[in-house]
Amino acid sequence: MTTTRWTFVRHGQSTANAEGWYAGHTDAPLSELGRLQARTARAAIDALDLDRALCSDLVRATETASILLGGRDIPLVIDAALRERSCGDWEGRTIVHLTETGDLALFHTFDGCPPAGESLRAVAVRALGRLADDAHGGHVLVVCHGALMRTVIGVLDDIDRGKLGLWKPDNCETVTRDVDADRLRRLAVALVDGR
Repeated sequence: MTTTRWTFVRHGQSTANAEGWYAGHTDAPLSELGRLQARTARAAIDALDLDRALCSDLVRATETASILLGGRDIPLVIDAALRERSCGDWEGRTIVHLTETGDLALFHTFDGCPPAGESLRAVAVRALGRLADDAHGGHVLVVCHGALMRTVIGVLDDIDRGKLGLWKPDNCETVTRDVDADRLRRLAVALVDGR
């Protein structure tokens, strides 16, 4: 089985990040700082020998990808399967409010699900399945979101599920892993089975 090198990068700071509220599937654009972070991260991305790129369809990710890949002839596929976790009824709520109500603790658990939203487990299942579909070797840049990055990396690294929700990648932080399609599919099936 051919191994694919995946370099994940979280989008630059969004207006939601700057203002302290959960965007989820809400299309919050990059802030000026977010654009600067992406321009700063571009040097590291330019140094990578990339074959292709995948990107969430949310504007904070697509704008980050555009800045990171600007001028390079690298195929880019934009896909809703790489979106941020849906925060459901909690989209637009502030971190302060969720902390005060005690809801933030549920939000950080692997199987906790905001009303009408997604658990981290559900995010991992959809993301791992999407990545498996594109695991044809080479080096792939994945421009995505904090919750998606934390769950995929956490599952790949076999981090204790109780601790998985605690790491939050910084804006424009990159993480690279080498993984083949079979392992991605096995992990997704195991998560569906409750493991």
